[in-house]
Amino acid sequence: MTRARVVHCPDCGGDASEQDRICKYCGAPIATVRCAHCYHMNIPDAVHCSGCGRQLGLEPVGEPDELRCPDCDRPFEAFSGGPGRLHDCPSCGGQFVEHALLRDLLEQREVYGQVAPRAAVAQNPLRQPVRYIPCPACGALMNRTNFGRASGVIVDVCQKHGIWFDAGELPRVLAFVEAGGLRRARQREQEEARLERQSLAARLPPPSAAGSAPIVGLCPTAAVERQLWEDLADAGSALLGFLADALRRD
Repeated sequence: MTRARVVHCPDCGGDASEQDRICKYCGAPIATVRCAHCYHMNIPDAVHCSGCGRQLGLEPVGEPDELRCPDCDRPFEAFSGGPGRLHDCPSCGGQFVEHALLRDLLEQREVYGQVAPRAAVAQNPLRQPVRYIPCPACGALMNRTNFGRASGVIVDVCQKHGIWFDAGELPRVLAFVEAGGLRRARQREQEEARLERQSLAARLPPPSAAGSAPIVGLCPTAAVERQLWEDLADAGSALLGFLADALRRD
């Protein structure tokens, strides 16, 4: 995602960001053209999306939504995208994306990144204020997480319904994925799992020379009972051997 340019409000001439939905001085609309690829809003004279860089064309058509923005308490505008929906706040620009649609968008960006990768702009998560917001669908407080563990974009996650993105965060996440961020995150997780398995194997004692493996992970009482049963089994085997020898002698 490219850095936002400074533009001027078409009504009052005040300075604004090209990502602003409305002018902070007079309330006039600023970004009014929606990208069909990443759902980012752009100024009317933009040729390429400032979120994903792709050429702007036909806009996706929204519809009235029963969910409301957790920040503004205004009704969302809903956009259907294949397997799920994106809920967009026309006031603050926040977006709540259902898991199925987000998964589809991320898969598309990974494919695009393999063909023509783009560099993502580094983000500092410490610059974002810490706040917990409720899920627009169920009202439960969502969990904050650094998307992909390394993107620098802190998103709010409802495990059941979807992920909340503040204004401009969805394009940054998609740019992170397109630059190979998720692929590298998966590789790190696999390497960490491999090292953990190696560490666990190194901490386990080897089998004893007598052939009976040490008892690991049992409480003392359970360990004593386990050893008692093993001793009884050995004694029973010895007794059967003695009786067999006696019968053969007779």
